[in-house]
Amino acid sequence: MLFSVKTRATLFIVFAVLGAIAALYHLTRVFYTMDASPRWRHIVFVIINLFCVYGVLKRPAWFTWLLGVLLVQQYYSHGLFLLKMWNEQQKIDWISVADLILLPIVLVCLIEDRRSQKH
Repeated sequence: MLFSVKTRATLFIVFAVLGAIAALYHLTRVFYTMDASPRWRHIVFVIINLFCVYGVLKRPAWFTWLLGVLLVQQYYSHGLFLLKMWNEQQKIDWISVADLILLPIVLVCLIEDRRSQKH
């Protein structure tokens, strides 16, 4: 196991807080246009982020699979955006970097949590 039970418990709280912050970020983008993304996309991610807060706090078995799908989508979306920003402007989108680093850690914590409950 990569993370102890105590470490995972702490990380799940941190991830829930970060998910709530992400939901607030997307909620502000619904009312204040600051990028090219349509408002409906930000509304969808407010819902997804709040659902993820629930998921990391309650950790139902099916949530691990759902987060895996979200991870693939985020790698596609944020990964392409990160490359585009670097290729066009030589800038690093730190939100994308954080997303691409933290989501796999959340997934590993969920998998380890699931395995520890089976033993």
